[in-house]
Amino acid sequence: MNNNCRAQFEKPLTIKASVETLRGRYVIVVYVPELLPASKPCVFEGKFHKAKKKTGIWRRCPNGDYECSQEELEPILLAKTGKSFEEVIFDDAEFEDIDPQLIDLYRKLRAKKNPQASELSLSDFELLRILRLIRKNDKNQWQPNVACLLLFGSQVALRRLMPMERVDFIRIVGTRWIEDPNSRFSSLDFRESLLTLIPKVEAAVLDTLLKQFQLQEGELQRTDVPVLPQRVVREAIVNAVMHRDYRVHSPTQVVRYSDRIEIYNAGYSLKPVEELGTGASELRNPILASILYDLSFAETKGSGIRTIRTLLREANLEEPSFVSNVTGNSFRATYSLNQLMSKEDLLWLGQFKGYELNDNEARALLIAKNLGAVNNATLREDTNLDTLQASHVLQRLGKEYDLLVKYGAGTATTYTLNWTRLQAIGFKTETSHLGAETPHLEAETPHLEAETPHLRAETPHLGAEAPHLEVKTESHIENAIAALGYRAKKEKVQKIIVQLCLLKPQTKDDLIVRLNKGEQLVQRCLKDLRTRGILEYLYPQIPNHPTQAYKVTEYGKKWLENSNE
Repeated sequence: MNNNCRAQFEKPLTIKASVETLRGRYVIVVYVPELLPASKPCVFEGKFHKAKKKTGIWRRCPNGDYECSQEELEPILLAKTGKSFEEVIFDDAEFEDIDPQLIDLYRKLRAKKNPQASELSLSDFELLRILRLIRKNDKNQWQPNVACLLLFGSQVALRRLMPMERVDFIRIVGTRWIEDPNSRFSSLDFRESLLTLIPKVEAAVLDTLLKQFQLQEGELQRTDVPVLPQRVVREAIVNAVMHRDYRVHSPTQVVRYSDRIEIYNAGYSLKPVEELGTGASELRNPILASILYDLSFAETKGSGIRTIRTLLREANLEEPSFVSNVTGNSFRATYSLNQLMSKEDLLWLGQFKGYELNDNEARALLIAKNLGAVNNATLREDTNLDTLQASHVLQRLGKEYDLLVKYGAGTATTYTLNWTRLQAIGFKTETSHLGAETPHLEAETPHLEAETPHLRAETPHLGAEAPHLEVKTESHIENAIAALGYRAKKEKVQKIIVQLCLLKPQTKDDLIVRLNKGEQLVQRCLKDLRTRGILEYLYPQIPNHPTQAYKVTEYGKKWLENSNE
């Protein structure tokens, strides 16, 4: 075998063979290491010639081996010269295909990272030369290469020269591809310079992610952060466009399922999947990679996957899974949105040990605890369930176990924890109930009380941010309400609503009682204030929350300050 491999090819092929024992039988194990680019293609002795139709070079595929065509050999021969496809120039590519505004954007981004960068003092032409983005053709004319078009090419040029080099962001309802034939998916297509494409795709993904409340130790202001960290989203998108094989005319796809995000791109991983995140990275497009590193789009060289894994562990999320298909020349990365349960969550759920809850039921209870309520949509976001399955879980927790209390009907159905039942079974809680007159608030009391210190802590923070904003006292607001009269103007009612919400979040029922106005007027005012961005929901993830309240936005504070002048 060794002799055949060394004698039948134009260049000797070294293999490693050994005899091993497997289940009591002897097997021959043969390891054929991949050749270096300079040694490819591996040609049978005396068969390969450019003038011949047959190449004498065979390629393995799932259904057998086949002889390569000359077209399939071109990238191999290109790599043999030490060049990558990003350095190729198209015959009809012109210098005018470069958008000067994108070069200006590069200068701004580069100056933000390193104001002293030497290339910033160069002219646009010299800048492109030093970045290896243009070169002379056979006619001694300067032309942009593929990397230049991807970074600085105008949208018209990209449409003409690289029509399939785009990123598709696809939003799937559920956990499987095309579950409902009548509502298949929604899609956004991005075809533009990588400098502007990456932030836009990142924003599109982040807009679909569930936000969770965070209050850092020592901080007075709460923050709402996406379940999947922003840096993970950025790095995942950058990896896809930076390492993809641009020879393949296929768009990169970012598919958002209810429980995960999958990113597909052409080009198998040059490193074995099990070695990703260890050592330096192997680059398919070194020019693109170098520029994206310089602009801080990507992490320090070779650390991208390590950074992703670290951030996901900190966010209590599963590590990503990667599938590299050498034969199909494709790569898939999957990022789960299901949070692992923390130690505190497990201790809290331990109080339900008599119910023998399954994982989906446990997650439903955790959502109700952390968000104050749970509905079908939020449960689907956190699990692999479809609409009907999620509905069965919630109904079982409500009707059979009596652990949840149901409010509303149809799409407006929400559930809160049944604290009356929990206390009856000896559940540990620091809740103080509000009494029988307001039973619908009992389930929400622990959540509201947990928020109370935060709401009080925000008051000095508001004053620090808006020193000119005079927060009206209860007595001032009561006087303003008394002066409204029977036919109050809508603008005056809205101003008082914002003042009340600035003191503390108000429910619609609270406002109706305080203002002594009809429900229709208060509802119209709240809708208008939310549409204008002056007010926002206290529980944005669950619009139909049974104790939904309204709080003032940063824009609303400025609006109130201006209206007081």
